[in-house]
Amino acid sequence: MWKKYLLFVLIILICGCQQKPLIKNVKGKVSVNYPVTNINALDDAISSYINNIYKEFKNNDSENSTLDISYTYKDINDDIINISLSSEIKVGKTIHKIKTFTYNKKTDMFLTMEDIVRDVDVLDYDVKRLLLQKYRDVDIEYLSNVSLEYFKIDDENLTIYFNPTKIESNSDVIYLDIPLNSLQLLIDLDKERDDTYISIKKKDISINDKVVALTFDDGPSKYTNKILDVLKKYKAYATFFVVGNKAYFQGDVLRKMLSEGNEIGNHSYDHKRLNNLSESEFKDEINKTQEIIKDLTGFTPTLFRPTYGGYTKKLMSYTDLTFVLWDVDSRDWAVKSKEKILENVLPYVKSGSIVLMHDNHKYALDSIEDIIKELKGKGYKFVTVSELLKLKSMGENE
Repeated sequence: MWKKYLLFVLIILICGCQQKPLIKNVKGKVSVNYPVTNINALDDAISSYINNIYKEFKNNDSENSTLDISYTYKDINDDIINISLSSEIKVGKTIHKIKTFTYNKKTDMFLTMEDIVRDVDVLDYDVKRLLLQKYRDVDIEYLSNVSLEYFKIDDENLTIYFNPTKIESNSDVIYLDIPLNSLQLLIDLDKERDDTYISIKKKDISINDKVVALTFDDGPSKYTNKILDVLKKYKAYATFFVVGNKAYFQGDVLRKMLSEGNEIGNHSYDHKRLNNLSESEFKDEINKTQEIIKDLTGFTPTLFRPTYGGYTKKLMSYTDLTFVLWDVDSRDWAVKSKEKILENVLPYVKSGSIVLMHDNHKYALDSIEDIIKELKGKGYKFVTVSELLKLKSMGENE
């Protein structure tokens, strides 16, 4: 995986959509995650905002500067979506910014607080009162004209964000959570999804078999379905460590993974460098992804793969999930060649190996069929990571 000093750009396109890269010629470390909705007005607004943030970063760029942009995506109902972009710019000091978009697909219009809440004047009064209670040193001039422009909605709260330079606080992000049940809303909210759990199929495998666990990180993507088709063709199985903000859009793919005997693991919400996170931030990365997978499939992962393979014992103490690394690295993201991927994998596989690949680009798809055929020819069976760990446990207890 990338070493932390390596300069890189991570541009994640969701839903398999194509869009011109926003970031070029980066000197520092940049991680940009954003949704592609296929709604022109919304995608243009998101791209414009990210470009402006990047320009600000580039104007203050230095050797140790970093830029992280992550997002949340919420279907409020069948027509309305809410997207929140969170930016963290480190250029000597750390600057946090929040930008939100609420869009009605039916009317093709961006929505403001006046479109969401019936009596905005009452909300405005309550917001000012709560800000004074929570932040004693709030700028009074700012408070008198406080904006309700930036907000997101989850299952329980309307979260409103404020300018951190105008409020004295130890927090990086200034916000208020307003319980939805305390508001008169002008919109309908989606009801909870039904449980759609699909059991992982049983396989005829013994502790004496030669087994290998194929694993795929950073998806799902537009290539994942085709990888699943190859696995099914050869009756092979794999574990997919999914990124939460990508999995959100791919419920059908996640359910297909499970229905065909594969396993889903957690690979964080937006692929941040975990060692830089606080305990609460790390848990948020884990928990949001757990909730998305459970909501979409009914299945709750027990495995976690740390982003970039980086973790500490302290991070491990923050969750009950089992941390999973690998002993065979395809380096598919780097070599970008089927022949080199095969050279990185086939000579090094042994019974009990865990192979690292990535299903967010075509290189893994190009090589996976040859890997499976070659290993099957050598007598290997393909298992999920949980099955592999169970087999190893059984062997140790004999």
